[in-house]
Amino acid sequence: MKTPDPDDLHKQLESGPLKQSGFSSKLQGEIEEAIERKERAKPKVKPIFCFAGLGAIAAALLLFPWSSIHTQSDAAPAMDASVTTAASTSSSPAPISTALLIGLRTERESNNTEAQHALGPIRYSTYRTMLIAPVRGQLQKTSEGTGILMPYKQNFWKIESLVHKTKTDEFHYLSAHLADQPVKPEAFPDQADEQLNRVETLLFAGNQYVSIAESEEAWRGNAPYQAERIWVRTLPQLKEGHTVQFYNKPVDKNHVSITDLYGSSSSSILTNVPGSSAKLLGEITGQSWTVQREPGRWVGKIAETPRISAATPDSYILHDFPRELPDKVINHDDLCCSWSSIQSSWPLATDALTSPMNDMIVIFENGKLKFYPYGQAPGNDPQLTLDLQPGEKLVMAQWATDHYVQEWIDKVGRYLNDDQAESSFSDEVDNGRVGKTR
Repeated sequence: MKTPDPDDLHKQLESGPLKQSGFSSKLQGEIEEAIERKERAKPKVKPIFCFAGLGAIAAALLLFPWSSIHTQSDAAPAMDASVTTAASTSSSPAPISTALLIGLRTERESNNTEAQHALGPIRYSTYRTMLIAPVRGQLQKTSEGTGILMPYKQNFWKIESLVHKTKTDEFHYLSAHLADQPVKPEAFPDQADEQLNRVETLLFAGNQYVSIAESEEAWRGNAPYQAERIWVRTLPQLKEGHTVQFYNKPVDKNHVSITDLYGSSSSSILTNVPGSSAKLLGEITGQSWTVQREPGRWVGKIAETPRISAATPDSYILHDFPRELPDKVINHDDLCCSWSSIQSSWPLATDALTSPMNDMIVIFENGKLKFYPYGQAPGNDPQLTLDLQPGEKLVMAQWATDHYVQEWIDKVGRYLNDDQAESSFSDEVDNGRVGKTR
């Protein structure tokens, strides 16, 4: 069989039946630059999450025109002529070998039905985790369950949203525990002369850091009270407990500050943050900050809070963080190409993920998750499409490769399937009740 001219193949990629440019030379160039940049940088990857092998190099050759890739992989010369010929003649993308553990959050509203309850509706969040993995060459959703299941060091941990109710109070709080251990509900103080709603919201879950928003609304006697806080914590800090009744405990030391993250260089970072808001008349100390999702990436946001001397409830206004977050906070968050290039190929995309092994791209579009082999033209059908719930947002994206894919399929399936088998539980606690929010 005559080997096609690579230049002809290159032209065919840019033309053909697609109504738009599809996998254009600009997008291809950015993908190739991303591959070269990753190989030169040789990022430090924890072995539990990502191991590269000869198969990944073969996948890269299959995904793009072989004559246009200029990597410096030591394994490239080992590719024999038959592999090279297959790469130049096959129009099918290479199979996906990576697994994605994805965590999602949906906001909901709870109306207080108690006649004596003077507080308004409660806005809280529910969570779910899915594992997307290849099974016998076919990409599938292998597991799904409530809460956020995340890898932490050598184990899996579960973050669950629980609710504790009394006649006057309602607490929606986050509980962290080893995935193979039962959740331990907590009890909260109850004061007869006070009505209190408290909500904790998980905004981000990484390999070791989580971002938490806290809000309290209360009636104390005849006076209303409302306060908000936002923190980054380690998983052990989240497990340690909760600070309630902000007005009684103005200082919460159970968090990670910018100084903890950057050390002595944090002072120069804080001086480059935009000035404090005239509306809030606050200060930026670096104690309060968060990790927020923007299209295609996680970014840091630093909080401006009221001065300690101000007699005002806790609140915050977020400002852009003047530096990219380190890998230990947002590991494996590199997108294949610029967001503008993603939008040129998928104009309705609201977010995107790229696997660290460069074999999968995930597009958030029209209320769906669409999974493509890396480098596949956007005019083609995705290998897998999953529905998103209305308003559902990304909280976590963790990746596994090599033999860890099967290990995750087995373990995640056990933890999430056990969770699905459980019925929603409620137990009497003091004069209230506690249960999972589903």
